[in-house]
Amino acid sequence: MANNVTGYFDFNNLGSLRSQAVSDESRKDELLQKVGVEYESAFFKLMFDAMRKASEPLKSDLNESATMDQYEDMFFTEASHFIAQGQPLGISEWLKKYQLAGEAPER
Repeated sequence: MANNVTGYFDFNNLGSLRSQAVSDESRKDELLQKVGVEYESAFFKLMFDAMRKASEPLKSDLNESATMDQYEDMFFTEASHFIAQGQPLGISEWLKKYQLAGEAPER
């Protein structure tokens, strides 16, 4: 079974990555990191979508079109994935350590 996530919101493959990480101890860290990065990418995408929606009243009518909106959406989807891989917020590390690996957080 391939462990490539086919889309940013492909939760079935993300679950598959997690189950592989539980069963294959030698690749556990690598697979959990992939799941964390994909989750963080989805978080960035949702954040970008909220920012775009908040700035709609400021948008000019001169360049408003469905095509432009589609290209903006594609750009922000790619940007969210790129940012999650390079400059993470730490959500993926937290998710990897406490949620996916099953460790208890320190208090």
